Amino acid sequence: MSFLSHPEGVTEADPWRTVDPNHMTSTVTDIAAQQHTSADNLTQRLFGTASSGSQSPQTPQLQPVLASDTQPTIQSHVPPTLEQATINNNPINSWGNGDDRSSTVTANIWSNSTVLDNQITTSNQSLSETSSQRNSEVDLQEWTESVRKTFNPLSPNVITIEELAEREGLLFKHINYNVTRLQRLPNEDITPNGASSTPMSVVRRYSDFVWLQDVLLKRYPFRLIPELPPKKIGSQKLDPIFLNKRRLGLIRFINHVVRHPVLNKDDLLLTFLTVPTDISNWRKQTKDNYDTSDEFMDKRIEGSFMKLWSKNISEQWNDVANNILKIIDTWHKITMVIQRHERRLNQIRQENLLLNDLIDDFTQMTPILYPIENITNDETLPQINNDLSIVRNHLKDVNSLNIREMDDNIDHIIPRLKNFIDMLISLKDLFERYKIMATNNIPQLQRHVQLDLEKLESMKGKPDASGIEYDKIKTQIHRDRRSIAKQLNRAWLIRKCILHEYTIFQETQFMISDLFKKWVQVNSNYTELNMNQLEKLASQIADMPVAREE
Repeated sequence: MSFLSHPEGVTEADPWRTVDPNHMTSTVTDIAAQQHTSADNLTQRLFGTASSGSQSPQTPQLQPVLASDTQPTIQSHVPPTLEQATINNNPINSWGNGDDRSSTVTANIWSNSTVLDNQITTSNQSLSETSSQRNSEVDLQEWTESVRKTFNPLSPNVITIEELAEREGLLFKHINYNVTRLQRLPNEDITPNGASSTPMSVVRRYSDFVWLQDVLLKRYPFRLIPELPPKKIGSQKLDPIFLNKRRLGLIRFINHVVRHPVLNKDDLLLTFLTVPTDISNWRKQTKDNYDTSDEFMDKRIEGSFMKLWSKNISEQWNDVANNILKIIDTWHKITMVIQRHERRLNQIRQENLLLNDLIDDFTQMTPILYPIENITNDETLPQINNDLSIVRNHLKDVNSLNIREMDDNIDHIIPRLKNFIDMLISLKDLFERYKIMATNNIPQLQRHVQLDLEKLESMKGKPDASGIEYDKIKTQIHRDRRSIAKQLNRAWLIRKCILHEYTIFQETQFMISDLFKKWVQVNSNYTELNMNQLEKLASQIADMPVAREE
């Protein structure tokens, strides 16, 4: 199923259908069969910077349904666009309001895809096509700019999470977390002096985070909802290293949610972060009587947004959807390579400790190895041993630098790597939810309307035709039209929602810059410090004897 290329309808017989005001291209690709693409090209695909001509290689057995405007369209019943569902400037939800539209108008609406394409092309004859396209591009640019300003993925964390020492439970001990807000939320009540009216810290369990993610997915199925860290991996439930990783994962999760310009205004998120009682007790008190219906309830798509749409948007999204697994895999490999440096530093530290001990042992044995030095009172051996102690001190200093560098990697590099992978996985999950949840039965309803209209036409002029049956068919037509209008409206709302999400996702490209700038800074700093240590050592042992003085 091509991403966002068919919001108007999907059927089992024709799941890849594309119909759009600008003849959007539907691209169906088996991601596992993708050929090798360079990291640069993957970045272009991810952030929509690739030109329309640089599409990803397609699986040979799957061909585009509507590859271009010049290709012949497949003759089948296809859903109209929302613009075509508006007649004489009447809004879409005017369908089925009791007025009896002529069969000519109806035939124009429910025609095949070729006729629909012709209607789209000629719908605005009073305006030139070039001027209209230019205005639409300007409007789209202004819209995207305003949306991108609402999201800053590099903003500092505003939620901290610490594990509480005491554990609760009779048989199975569970871990409590102290969740603290460092600033107020957008829709939080404040006191007259400007302070928060709710506690800044609450105690939560892992299961409470699961509840929060669940209600967010129900309310905002087409938003970038981050994943939670696993509750446990095998027998690692109480392993300290695993528990710390899980705590860090919970920190990333809640801060991703709070940074989101829509999710951070959710009332249940505010409940999660401010209600002083246990969430499970709060749910019992409210008897789970809170609204979890999705955000599209009682909303209508704006005509201004519909005019912004172009097939290039779908082409870019489909390209990302077809490559998202490869992009995630590539970033995972980047993460592993960078993390290996931390492991190498730890290995070097262990080897330096070993080398330090060995040099100390060897120094103690040099008088046995060179006893004649004691007879002749030669000072070369004590000087050599003294310089070896300087080397040992150097190893200790280098180890201190290695520990500091590992800490900087853990505190500054690894979180940046994981924050970006979290955003990539959120985008992948959004694609998957769209494939499952954005379907509708508009094509079937269209077919029903067409058949019922043919029945009405055949009943005209027949004296034996039942008036009750005629009215029954008319009522069903109006009911189907209302359902079509409602589903078309929802399809466009979904389209707008995901465009919003992919637009704010574009800001995550700066996470890449931020990561590698920090990575270079850390490596540069410690490379310089290590070089300084080596130069200092070289200066200190410059007089280390290499020959007996005459």
